[in-house]
Amino acid sequence: MPTEQIITRIRRAFMQDYSVYEEVRDDAGYTVYGVASAAIAVLLAAIGAWLWAETVAEHTPDGWFVDTVILGTLFTAVLFAIGIGVMYLVLTRLLNETVPSLDGFFRVAALAHVSYAAALLIFIPEIGFAFGLLAVAFVYFDTIMGVRAAYPAVSAWNAVVAVTAGVAVWAIVLPLISGSDNAYVTGPFVHESVASAISDNVGGLDYTPPGE
Repeated sequence: MPTEQIITRIRRAFMQDYSVYEEVRDDAGYTVYGVASAAIAVLLAAIGAWLWAETVAEHTPDGWFVDTVILGTLFTAVLFAIGIGVMYLVLTRLLNETVPSLDGFFRVAALAHVSYAAALLIFIPEIGFAFGLLAVAFVYFDTIMGVRAAYPAVSAWNAVVAVTAGVAVWAIVLPLISGSDNAYVTGPFVHESVASAISDNVGGLDYTPPGE
């Protein structure tokens, strides 16, 4: 598949051209590229989280880059995949909606999850946290709209329920597996880990994450 076509589809998704989701639903050749695009988005969010930690703390724990960028990317990507699987199961098994194939659904959701790349900008002082929250909100909203566009027969309420369940998987688990010594996080989820790290490793320096 031409790189230009992949970039165009991602741009259309960002511009809320929801017809693109119907295209990727039926394009089996897009599967690998969809997975790769979502993985790159997670990596960018991880880099943003790492840069944010570097800007707010003079000292970060050993292995911070590996934990956040490498392991954080891995864990977030896996949880994204699990979350998409949960969405599919909730729609088809719990809510009895007709979704023809898991791979088509996965392509739709993967494209919507590319919005998470906006969390790269979390390192910007003062306003970065807003970008982190927006990245999560974009994934949630775009996935709902993508499912509705690709599967018009699915009710709006059922789409909301399924996507909420799927997003909850990683939104809840990521903070649970992270702390001062294991910052396996990306995007806005890094704030609590950094707060713990500063408190534990920088002479008890107080730090309050944004929004608290």
